[in-house]
Amino acid sequence: MTSTDHRPAAWRLFIENSVRVQTVLDERLRASDGMTLSDYHVLLLLAEAPDRRMRMRDLSRRMVFSASRLSYQVRALADRGLVCREPVPGDRRGAFACLTELGLDAFTAAAARHGRDVDELFYTGLTSDDGAALESVMTRLSTRLDALKEH
Repeated sequence: MTSTDHRPAAWRLFIENSVRVQTVLDERLRASDGMTLSDYHVLLLLAEAPDRRMRMRDLSRRMVFSASRLSYQVRALADRGLVCREPVPGDRRGAFACLTELGLDAFTAAAARHGRDVDELFYTGLTSDDGAALESVMTRLSTRLDALKEH
């Protein structure tokens, strides 16, 4: 690395700002909707999934959670009536996480406020060109991480 290599500073800023943004988003979701950022992310993924359900293993990969952590998360959401678990036909070990109507209502209510928070904390700090550059970098990193995981 040379003295003009900006990667170390970019790494520190990426970590620090990611944590700061996630912390504020989590605090605001807890205060306004009684859910964590992780709760919201599970509900978002299920709301976007076909038939509002996903296999637990796929949800775990998308959440970047261990199977046990996701099971705990889904159990907590199920205890509140926001999601349910269903068996996968023909796969005795497989399970779906499914978004309930109550969960969809909770997600929809939270999504509008959360969207405003994301706009305030993230989008307004970036130009469209910044967004395109950041998307390109994050896509490249994601592709690299996926390739490393396969080895």
